[in-house]
Amino acid sequence: MPVMTFLHDILAYMKGPHYRHVGRHTKNFCMRAARQAKTDAERRVWLSTAISADEVIASLAHLEKRRSIGPLDSWKVRPKKIKPANYLKALRIYLSSLLLLYGSCKDDLLKKTGMPEGDFMKAWQYIFQYDGPDQTIFDQTLTPAYREKGLEGLVKATGELLREWLFLPESPLGKEELASLRELMVDDLTALKRNLARIDDPGKA
Repeated sequence: MPVMTFLHDILAYMKGPHYRHVGRHTKNFCMRAARQAKTDAERRVWLSTAISADEVIASLAHLEKRRSIGPLDSWKVRPKKIKPANYLKALRIYLSSLLLLYGSCKDDLLKKTGMPEGDFMKAWQYIFQYDGPDQTIFDQTLTPAYREKGLEGLVKATGELLREWLFLPESPLGKEELASLRELMVDDLTALKRNLARIDDPGKA
């Protein structure tokens, strides 16, 4: 999807509960991405990633019907004791999971954006405003789950964290729900790969 379409979608969200809970964070991510990005390739990666997380969390929380979520449609946001920051935490949990999946095409990602890995990680943390607890979740929960049990482990850990931070504890997380979450995550990885395929190598005429 063209970058300007991404931005148009974000501006269109600026009313109602979606914007209050999720859209305003996505808009902030996109504004930071626009300031950070030195090339169109970088901008495409940051914006498409932000939109992916927005669509998934908004759909799960029944704020916007942006994606088909299958059995996860039964999940309900906790009616009480949910702070606005919990939505932001859910966004970053999903973003961290995507970052791990992006490792499967890391060489192409870094080549197309023209960024050393260290610079890419610093930009990611800046754009998505990671704090200490976000880094801890990435390092101590999601990364070991992915390293030890692959995609299935990452999907399960992501689902458990999302449920812990935002949804009713009795929200089911069985085989069908995990399959739906896995499909969402794989779709977003595929979307990134499609974007990379459209980007010329730096310096290429």
